[in-house]
Amino acid sequence: MPQPIPLSSRIRGAIYGLAVCDALGAPVEFKPRGSFERVTSMLPNDNFGLPAGCFTDDTAMTLCLAHSLLDCGGHSNMIDQVKKYISWWQNGYMSSTGSCFDIGVSTRSALQTWADMLHLQSRGEDSPVQDAHSAMLAKITHEFSKDEYCGNGSLMRVLPAALIASSASNVVELAKESSLPTHPHLRCVHACMIYASLVQQLLNGASKTELAVSLSESINEIPSNISDTPIEAVLSERIGRYRSIQDWEQTTADSIRSTGYVVDTLEAALWAFFNSDTFEQAALQAVNLGYDSDTVGAICGGIAGTYYGFDAIRQDWLRDLKKKELLDEAAQEIIDHRNKLP
Repeated sequence: MPQPIPLSSRIRGAIYGLAVCDALGAPVEFKPRGSFERVTSMLPNDNFGLPAGCFTDDTAMTLCLAHSLLDCGGHSNMIDQVKKYISWWQNGYMSSTGSCFDIGVSTRSALQTWADMLHLQSRGEDSPVQDAHSAMLAKITHEFSKDEYCGNGSLMRVLPAALIASSASNVVELAKESSLPTHPHLRCVHACMIYASLVQQLLNGASKTELAVSLSESINEIPSNISDTPIEAVLSERIGRYRSIQDWEQTTADSIRSTGYVVDTLEAALWAFFNSDTFEQAALQAVNLGYDSDTVGAICGGIAGTYYGFDAIRQDWLRDLKKKELLDEAAQEIIDHRNKLP
């Protein structure tokens, strides 16, 4: 009988799993499925002229969110999160290369809006800070709640909400709030809540079979462990048809889309996870789907790393990964934080 995986290994596995799969998938990002030689190792990223093993915006923004939640005592502070994202975008904070070389269109647009508003506020508006920040979020929500802004930019970074939260309900709340600064559309918010809840259940030792059933119940039953209101309709229609792990296993790759659309990304990442027996299998299934391969890989890697633990990640992938000290720091701080929870 296999030994239980320690929580510390699951946390390290989550952080490293996300980064490893991000770096694995990045070199074939934008490429149609089947148009490239199957990825099995770290490759140079010719899209941006980078050496093998460089993680992209997925991991950098995940680290930004992790440090914000940790710096704020495990609580959500959207302005602090935004400031860290802007620091990454403008100054390379938490980047694998020291600069921001890859950023989604919606994320960049939202961060530019935030930067402009924060700059104006710093010049001394008369309104109280809290009122000013509420007005900023209202503006972002109004501007970025259209269907055209349903990308995967908040889903790709939500992992720390699950790793740092103090309870199942806290996971859902942190995940929800982490989406709002750049992706306030309910479809994006609910995707983040669903994914973070799944990771939290795996931290507590859930099996894949249990996870698949829980996912179905979260979407198809009201109230659920995710929300007291119905899951957003488009997301519910796509993901809600998977009622068991067998439904995932019987779905072929040909019917899985791996675009940057949040529903496609969530489905593709979960499909790769449920259709594999090892971390390596999950990682390679995800990144070889092509198109938005780094983000599908990262999201799959985060949940697979949580399930299989750190020791399941291939040594050569870990060896080739750049800026591991950033991952080590975040993982250790999360472990220390968890150890202090009641």
